[in-house]
Parts: sequence; structure tokens; C-alpha cells
Amino acid sequence: MTEPDRYSFRRYLDSKRSVDRRARNRRVADAFRRALERFDEPVELCEVGAGTGAMIETILEWTADTEVRYTAIDTESDIVEAARDGISDRVADRGHDPGRSAGTLFIDRDGAAFEIEFRTDDALAHLTDHAESYDVVVAQAFLDLTDVRAALEAVVNGLRPGGVAYFPITFDGVTSLLPAVDPELEDRIERRFHRRMDTTEKAGGETGDSNAGRHLLTAVPATGSRVVAAGGSDWIVRPNDDGYEADEAYFLHHIVDTIESALEADGAIDAERLRAWAAIRHEQVEAAELVYLAHQLDVLGRWPASAE
Repeated sequence: MTEPDRYSFRRYLDSKRSVDRRARNRRVADAFRRALERFDEPVELCEVGAGTGAMIETILEWTADTEVRYTAIDTESDIVEAARDGISDRVADRGHDPGRSAGTLFIDRDGAAFEIEFRTDDALAHLTDHAESYDVVVAQAFLDLTDVRAALEAVVNGLRPGGVAYFPITFDGVTSLLPAVDPELEDRIERRFHRRMDTTEKAGGETGDSNAGRHLLTAVPATGSRVVAAGGSDWIVRPNDDGYEADEAYFLHHIVDTIESALEADGAIDAERLRAWAAIRHEQVEAAELVYLAHQLDVLGRWPASAE
């Protein structure tokens, strides 16, 4: 596919579904699925940064015999609406007839009800305001966008004693595009891109964390929890004999554009060199030659059933 004239964050979220599915660490996912079986039904679950609902559909599949009440939160109302409509359509295609009431979907899976409340909200503020409301908190590809320790405080507040938190696809400090075009320039691009993540303030004043994955390994125990399971979940996007899988060519174009836009705003790298680098990378996507690697971790934490 040629480079798009315009980029859509909604399409980006949908285009990375196949990338996330391939990357997710199976051992950590299995530990999470076993943890879900420990809770009395219905399991009360909150997802922060739910996007277009990819994780909702995964957990819907993983809990076929378990009653679940799922609160899905994102800050963008159009993304929340897309998640609700998309899940409703796909569930109907699989033979279920979801009921709808305002912002909630009701899915009856032969008696194991799956209820999804969609909310447009600041998810961490929601957890802070809803003390001990949930058995489970899920945050996929989210914690690198904020301060890990501050986010964990909100997560701990929202969890009931004995609750678990699942953090899949948490970025951890490697962004690599192959084959190399200009190794010296690309080393600078990676370092400046990560620095941009670490220093750019979001609307709430927080900054991101380009090493969020490894920081979780010590930040979770610091809250009084323990890490139940952890493992790599690298994004590896490469062409096969038929090109890229699903909509992953768009995904790669979006990644290149994101890096270029961030570093254009940063101003530390010559704009002409940056544009030339990005143009070559877009051409490589069009020719099905670009390989992309991002290092990430999946982490599962469990909080104590009662205060020590």
C-alpha cells in the first residue's frame, strides 16, 4: 500500500490487532486466565485505555464459561463509540444477539453473561474515585504513556483485596526498523524518540516512560504486590511471501509517521535528513521490505488478600 495522505488513530488501533495478538506472551496470558478462575462470579473487570475493544474481545473469548462485568474506559468518545459498535457487530456475526442499553452491551453466552459498560473518562481518575471496586484491572499498551508508579497507585486503589492486574504489551525501550538506512542517524532517532516519550507532557501534566516494562518489575512489588508472571511480548512486523499480514502495512506507515512527527516537533535532528529518512522508510513499506521491532513486556501482578 502507498503512504496514506491522512492518518487515523482509530485505524491504527484496529491495524495493530494482529500485531498484538501475535506478540502477547502466552505464558503470562495463561497465568492471567488461571487467575480469573479464582474469583467469585460475576468477575468485576476494568480496562483502562480500552481503545477499539481488541482486549475486550480477547477476554470475551478467554472467559466463555465465566460471568463477567466489564468496564471499558477510554478518553476519546469516538473511539469508545467505535468499540461499542464494532464489538456489537462482531459478536452478532458469531451467532450472539447482544442487547444494548445506553452505553452497555449485554452478551448471553449460554448463561455465562458478559456485560460491557463503555465509558468516556480518565481511566486512572476513575480507578482513584472507585476504591476497591474491581477484581481485575487490565491495561494493554498503556503504561508507557504515563508515569508507571502514579498509574499503579490508581490501579491499587481500584482493586479489591486479592485482585490482579494484567499489563500486556508494555513498551520497554527498543524501537528498531530494518534494514538500516543510516546507522548513526537511526541511533539518534531512536534515542531522541524515546527521550521525547519521557519528557513530553500530556494533558494531565504527566510524561510517558520509554522503559515502562522493566520499571513494572520493581514498581509492582513496591506497592505490596507480587509479580505473578512476566515475559517478552515484542512487536515483530515483517513481510511474508504475500506482503504484510492484515492491515499491518498501514500500521507501519503510521509508526514511521509517528516517529517523524515526534522528532519534527523535538527539533534536535535536521528536518531535511529526517524527512529523507521517513521517505525511504515509507518506500520500504510500499515495497514490503521494512521489518519493525519494538521490545515490550507482559506483566501480571497480584495484590494481597488483606493488609500485611
